[in-house]
Amino acid sequence: MKTHFLHENANSSELILFFSGFCSHFSHFTHLKSDVNVLMVYDYTSFDWEFDLHKFEKITLVGFSMGVCVASKILKDINFYKKIAINGTNLPIDDEFGIKKAIFKLTMKRFDLENFKRNIFEEKLNLSENFFFNDKLYLKNELNFLYDFCTKDLNENFIWDKAFLSKNDRIFPFANSLKFFKGKTCILNAPHFVFFDFNTWEELCELS
Repeated sequence: MKTHFLHENANSSELILFFSGFCSHFSHFTHLKSDVNVLMVYDYTSFDWEFDLHKFEKITLVGFSMGVCVASKILKDINFYKKIAINGTNLPIDDEFGIKKAIFKLTMKRFDLENFKRNIFEEKLNLSENFFFNDKLYLKNELNFLYDFCTKDLNENFIWDKAFLSKNDRIFPFANSLKFFKGKTCILNAPHFVFFDFNTWEELCELS
């Protein structure tokens, strides 16, 4: 995993910790402003976590897509102010609560970046034209690492305070995500990548 501060504010003791999804890069989130510290975690070709969170007094966790599962496994002993999941579950490769295993395996085998971009951005694809993406081979490798990490030692009991779910999500089946979160949901009319619908991290996290 890699980390990148999307926003740094030395005068703030507050942190929004963002576990992004597969294929994510910090260039995808530059439009979101913030007055607090925002640390992004991305690139799931390894799962080492060494960042010291103790200097922050108030930490909000945001997990997106596959990042929901990764965060639930790595951060199980951290006390958060609020935990928000976006279009992902703790069981992301699961026939009942996530992406069907057969579909995930097929995606690993036949991954096509342009098709993936169409599925996550849908009608807002043009807004991603300046985004950085790793090459196909690198991303297929990331999918393999995610499959291995997200199919064992899962933490079903990591409780999220709220889940934002897109009703027409083309990545995570909406019905499966809805079943997993059991009523703690806010339903959005947005593609899998919901972030174009927000202007600030505080707005997304309902902190302002």
